[in-house]
Amino acid sequence: MRVLLVVGKGGVGKTTLAAASALAAARDGARTLLVSTDPAHSVADVLDLAEGRVADWRLAAEPVGVPGASGRLDVLQIDTRARLDSAWTSLRRTVAGLLGDAGVDPLVAEEIAAVPGVDDVLALLEVRRWAAGYDALVVDCAPTAETLRLLALPEAFERLVARALPMDRRIARLVGPAGLAPATVEALAALDALAADLLAVRDLVTGPGAAVRLVTTPENVVLAETARARTTLAMLGHHVDGVVVNRVALAGAWPEPLAERHREVLVRTRDRFPELPVRWAPYAETEPVGVAALLALADRVLDGADPLDLAAPRLAAGPRTDGERWFLDVAVPGAGAGEVLLAVTEGGDLVVDLGPHRRVLALPSVLRRCEVSGAVIDLTESGSVLRVTFEPDRSRWTNLGTSR
Repeated sequence: MRVLLVVGKGGVGKTTLAAASALAAARDGARTLLVSTDPAHSVADVLDLAEGRVADWRLAAEPVGVPGASGRLDVLQIDTRARLDSAWTSLRRTVAGLLGDAGVDPLVAEEIAAVPGVDDVLALLEVRRWAAGYDALVVDCAPTAETLRLLALPEAFERLVARALPMDRRIARLVGPAGLAPATVEALAALDALAADLLAVRDLVTGPGAAVRLVTTPENVVLAETARARTTLAMLGHHVDGVVVNRVALAGAWPEPLAERHREVLVRTRDRFPELPVRWAPYAETEPVGVAALLALADRVLDGADPLDLAAPRLAAGPRTDGERWFLDVAVPGAGAGEVLLAVTEGGDLVVDLGPHRRVLALPSVLRRCEVSGAVIDLTESGSVLRVTFEPDRSRWTNLGTSR
């Protein structure tokens, strides 16, 4: 399926542009689901749903159709706080206790049971639950910082569970779960399944049909945050398909000093993202509200492009070889050499740190039989990449003269 995540700082108009993109996709024939994880709950207002429908929509436990969208657009607001209160709070102490009974380190058990952002975990699972019934999924994400945390959660939670369960998994393979209470075995299996479900969500939002669209405004501070978000999203494995600069003041309609300043920032935005399509929307006196106004906005911004993909170059996936060495690229557009830290764990995973964000890459078998011999920041058509070089470890290869 097609997936578009619309990301931006609070107040830049990402909800409006997410709704416009979803309506355009539905108009083009795709059965589309617009999901909002933004606690501001403003999608109903942007779509101009009738007051009675707004209340029904916000309380709905399943997607609700949007009038005037040809029957092909549904909307779902995920109220993660309500789900957290009903689905997690009562289980937290039980989970920590059961993990402790299973021999998991108490600190690790508590870390899993009280993992920050567990409400966002529930949001991710809710997105996956409904996505299968649609051709396209458009997500109006929470403000940038919360979204980066949300998108990093699947791998972070899987690492926590791996810390807790590796010995139990090995024992279970050999002798089964003998000696553990049934409730404990059930809890361990549930956590393992949860980690697997979250990784499936990650695959959904980082797969070949998925893209992230960044929304910004013509202000230097917002542009700087957008650039940092783009670097982090790419490092986490997300394809950024373009940038939309919203609320650009036009000469003649707004004071010339303001229009000139916005023109300068728009030029600076294109310079900052040379490999990405940069689109813009004018600063209107009245907000675009309702289906007709949002479709007009989509036409203005997209200018004939695919509503779900602005066609930015994609980074080639997977390792490659020159016959002697192997190479693996990790996207880090805009990052300098001193900003990226690299390590290899004892288990053979590649760890990439960028500021407060971390990505752990499970290396394929061919690279696990190699040693890291170097890493450089290199420029490609899709932006800067961290190019990691691997040299074969001769002790792990039976025949270095054969194809690898």
